[in-house]
Amino acid sequence: MMFNSINFIFIFLPAFLLSYYFASDSFKNVIIFIFSVLFYIIGNINNVANILVLIVLTIINYYLYYIIHNENDLRKKRIKIIISIGFNLYILILFKSEILTKTMPLGLSFYTFHFISLLVDSYKSDNTIEKLSFGNFVQYILFFPKLLSGPITRHKYFDNTYNDKKYSLNNLIKGIYLFSIGLALKCLLSDNIGNIINQINIYGYDSISIGTAWIGMFCFTMKLYFDFAGYSLMAIGIAKAIGIKLPDNFNLPFASKSISEFWRRWHITLGHFFRDYVYIPLGGNCGNKNLIRQSINIIIVWILTGLWHGFKLNYIIWAMLICLVIIFEKVFLNKIYNRVELIGRIIVILFMPFAFLIFSIDDLNLLKVYITKLFDISTISNGRELLIIWKLYWKIFLIGILFMTSIPKKILISLYKNKACMIIFTIILIILSCYMINISSGDVFKYFTF
Repeated sequence: MMFNSINFIFIFLPAFLLSYYFASDSFKNVIIFIFSVLFYIIGNINNVANILVLIVLTIINYYLYYIIHNENDLRKKRIKIIISIGFNLYILILFKSEILTKTMPLGLSFYTFHFISLLVDSYKSDNTIEKLSFGNFVQYILFFPKLLSGPITRHKYFDNTYNDKKYSLNNLIKGIYLFSIGLALKCLLSDNIGNIINQINIYGYDSISIGTAWIGMFCFTMKLYFDFAGYSLMAIGIAKAIGIKLPDNFNLPFASKSISEFWRRWHITLGHFFRDYVYIPLGGNCGNKNLIRQSINIIIVWILTGLWHGFKLNYIIWAMLICLVIIFEKVFLNKIYNRVELIGRIIVILFMPFAFLIFSIDDLNLLKVYITKLFDISTISNGRELLIIWKLYWKIFLIGILFMTSIPKKILISLYKNKACMIIFTIILIILSCYMINISSGDVFKYFTF
């Protein structure tokens, strides 16, 4: 079930919130569990195999957690964690490589990382720490706001906020307000910007002018940005409505002064996962003394980041391109950024849309054609399609650019302090978003495919 569906907005979510708030305190966790199970079952009603995969993997991983937690011999414990991680990665590889099926189970990439996170944290912890019950383990994995596309949340963080839920009318209003903003980012911005991309696809990449190619390149980025930022904010909003705090996933990445900073602000929880479970165990920055070793660690992390998104060559090219720029920044560019900050900002604004263009077009032949068009100045006078696209979509394009700055965020935060304004704004955003869903049927979240 998608967050941007009429059934979720007007049936599932109200039913969940009403059940939760009218239930006694001792029964609230049961309500969360029941609706989390229903959420995944309803969303996979035509694909029972997805449900079975989640059930089987949850049972197996709890067993792995159990034997790791109870192991006192450090050597045996190390072997068990290696086998456990290997098993989860093996399953993920089987599905991503389409060996088992052409369609990967919804949420597999995300809940697999939750499994690995919990197993590794258990391996690192002292055995005196109380063992999780199967019920607590399942609650952590199945919590439906984060089940399909994150945010990737470490168990300790989740457990603390889950067991100290600050549910109230105030948090309910704030949570639905955040949900409505996320819904609007998806339905009003991402999906409408997607219409520009669809229009360019109709013309064909080999027929577009240089101006259209550049407009399209920025549109690929904005569509992805508002799609995933919208989902993340919707998830955070649902959790907030019942008094649970999920970690932030986006923090104005295009306000960054370097590509390295950009990736500390974009898909924050995925970056933290690779930092904590790959980069630091490999040696991290090596005390900034061994640049070669540090570069190797960065390359390994980015290869895995590319593969996590999918076993397609464009993802690897995308990851390696970003990786090389980050290494180049550490070696050389940061010295320039420190002197002239504007240079770093310009590089972010120009380089990241180019990188996301590679990320978005998986047909390498089409990608080559598109990149050629970006620099084909001979087409500068053949921009008839650019005039048509600009006339149709200039408003949504400029609004998209605006919403990647800090200005709208400041305005939305100011409304956060006034209940009446939040309620009015929430109603307006939901009505407009549902209108868009009704006329376009609602576009699938991009990260559902990862």
